[in-house]
Amino acid sequence: MRIILVTFVLVGSVAFFGYWSIGQFNQVFDDLSISNLANNHLVYQSLSRPVTKRASTTPHISLDIADIPDTEDIATSTDLEAVSTSTVHELSFTFPQGDTEVYIGCTYPMSWDLSMTVDSMSVMLVDAGTRIAVEPGASGLERENTVEEDSKNIDWEVGPVWAGEYYIKIFKVNDTDTEIRSKVFVINNMPENTSTSEKEGICEESAALL
Repeated sequence: MRIILVTFVLVGSVAFFGYWSIGQFNQVFDDLSISNLANNHLVYQSLSRPVTKRASTTPHISLDIADIPDTEDIATSTDLEAVSTSTVHELSFTFPQGDTEVYIGCTYPMSWDLSMTVDSMSVMLVDAGTRIAVEPGASGLERENTVEEDSKNIDWEVGPVWAGEYYIKIFKVNDTDTEIRSKVFVINNMPENTSTSEKEGICEESAALL
């Protein structure tokens, strides 16, 4: 009887120990599975994380082909301007000259020689001593002048300036900037107590317009 009882106790103990061991093994296996699953999930998240685009340090340049000037047009424009300026510089005064003497109150043809057609001309009378320009109201010479077709002169009625030496400066021809000076000439006062006929004679002798 004792042997049977001991046998049952031993068998029960072995069975209990076996059942407990299996339970512990399953628990450890479950823990390992959960741990691996969590690690795999973290790895997947790190791999699937969207890549943040870094701002480019290279400036973006937008170039419209319409903004690019035609090189042929540039060359043509430059060439025309150079030709125009070069031609304007060939202008020379035919009146007044260095030995010219004009009189206040007489009208003279300020004239020039130039191969190109002149449509407009900007001029001024300059005191040869001080090199200060005389205002049109005193000089009688307008700054901006429209030249008549096929004409090569501007009518100039000498205004009430101080008698002395002057020159005429052209600073623009056909809207092209330039700087051309006449030779220095003399402006004289009309003699006092001169009759109208005598004034006309003086003007005529000094090449004034009648």
